[in-house]
Amino acid sequence: MSEVLACVDFSDATDAVAREGARLATTAEQRLHLIHVAAAEAELAGYDKGPVAVHTRDDRADGLRDEHHALRELAARLEADVPGLHVVPIMAMGPTVAKILDEAERLDAGTIVVGSHGHGGLHHLLLGSVSEGLIRHSPRPVVVVPVAQR
Repeated sequence: MSEVLACVDFSDATDAVAREGARLATTAEQRLHLIHVAAAEAELAGYDKGPVAVHTRDDRADGLRDEHHALRELAARLEADVPGLHVVPIMAMGPTVAKILDEAERLDAGTIVVGSHGHGGLHHLLLGSVSEGLIRHSPRPVVVVPVAQR
C-alpha cells in the first residue's frame, strides 16, 4: 500500500496541506505522513568564537525542538479530528526538495501534497519554489494546494 506524504512548513499553507493530505489518505485508506524539512544549519553557524556561539547553537536547538513539538501536535490533532486516520510525523534537515523526494521514495508514497504560497516572481526567481521543484523532479503525483492571497 502506498502512502500520502504531506509537506508542512508551519506557514499559512500548513492547515490546508494537512487537511488535503488527510482527505486523500482517508479516501484511499492509507497512512498520512507529515514531513517538515527544517532548514539546514549554515556551514559556519555555531562556530563563532565567544559567547555568541553558545547562543547560536542553543537558539537553533530550541527552534528545532519547537518545530518538532508543533509537528507532533499537528499529527495528534489530525488523528483526533479524522476517525481512523493514522498520522506519522517526520522531521528532516537539509535541502527541502531533495529530502522530500528521498522520503517519498523511502515510503513508496503514492502522492505528495504541498502548498503553494503564491509569492511573486522575484521571490521565485531568487529562492525557487519547493512545489515547482517537486513537480519537476518527482516521478510521483504532486498535489499543490493553493493558499488564498491576502
